[in-house]
Amino acid sequence: MDEKKVFPCKNCGGELVFSPDIKKMVCPYCNSTFEIENDKNFNPEEKEIDLLEFLEKSPDAKGYEIILYQFECKNCGAKISSPEKRRDVNCPFCGTQYVGEAKESEGLIKPAGIIPFEIARKKALSDFADWVKRGWFRPNDLKKLYKLEQIQGIYLPFFTFDAKAKSYWSALAGYYYNVEESVPVIRNGKKIYETRQVRKIRWEPVSGEREDFFNDVLVPAIFSERLTLLYNIFPYNIMVGLKPYDPNYLAGFGVFNSEMPLKEVYSIAKAQIEQEEIRRCSSDVPGDTQKDLRVKTNLTEQTFKHILAPVWSGSFKYKNKTYPFLINGQTGKVYGKKPYSFWKIFFTVAALVILAIIVLLLLSFFGGNN
Repeated sequence: MDEKKVFPCKNCGGELVFSPDIKKMVCPYCNSTFEIENDKNFNPEEKEIDLLEFLEKSPDAKGYEIILYQFECKNCGAKISSPEKRRDVNCPFCGTQYVGEAKESEGLIKPAGIIPFEIARKKALSDFADWVKRGWFRPNDLKKLYKLEQIQGIYLPFFTFDAKAKSYWSALAGYYYNVEESVPVIRNGKKIYETRQVRKIRWEPVSGEREDFFNDVLVPAIFSERLTLLYNIFPYNIMVGLKPYDPNYLAGFGVFNSEMPLKEVYSIAKAQIEQEEIRRCSSDVPGDTQKDLRVKTNLTEQTFKHILAPVWSGSFKYKNKTYPFLINGQTGKVYGKKPYSFWKIFFTVAALVILAIIVLLLLSFFGGNN
């Protein structure tokens, strides 16, 4: 362990940590508290960075204003950074404990803002205890035999993108109209012709254009295979919770490193914008129906910012099997995998099958009498 203090207490020299309960820096040794000075005029929009200029120059990352040490999971490859050289960091996705020497993190883009932890560790543990005991199909002894292995607070990397979109579209607009036609039908075993109203479609070529502005298109800089777990604790309220970035918020917490370069994250945001423009252009097409919609979208005034969002990551053990879980550090929403009771599911399914058979027999009996 590196003895140098990253966030030293001004009174006793101990290591400070950020307390979500009181929104201050706290010394666990002398109980001193210190305010984190936030810019009251903080405007996230003023922190936007021109995207194309940034990508063209490919500048070195500005970092997090403090040295972060990176740990890599040897099981799934996830990377987490911490202000301290620690060995007690566990992977938030597979529960594996990090081993080996840490190295300084590189290529980190400085965040423009951060959503600090609103849910303190004690509250997170309470929320987890309530969650793990819920569920009819869970083993009866789960609430007594589960063993919490670890829980840790980390910040997740997100990028938000702004862009002005101008789209040109063309399509065939369809208009319904009815005509009378004689159609063959079978009446009493004979084919006859009846006159009916038949709907037709008149197709006309149409085109148009529209302009839209997209603000804060949010994309997590995390590989898609990990997002299945993370999406279940979304969303984060950026408008309410975002604060100007200050490294003091990282005291006592880790940072999950971006797993994709900015250009790749942007391509995801760009695809989302273009897909939304297709939907909006489709709504502009006149008529009753449409086909052959073609949309060309040009993006300008593209900017981005990097932000961090909090999550409690943990795992518990039940009958020698480990189950990971996540807790949204802003809202307290919990999600994870829990064991199922085979016998509860078996007897429930069996009861439903028996009930279905009884209902069918009753229907058959009364239907036969009638």
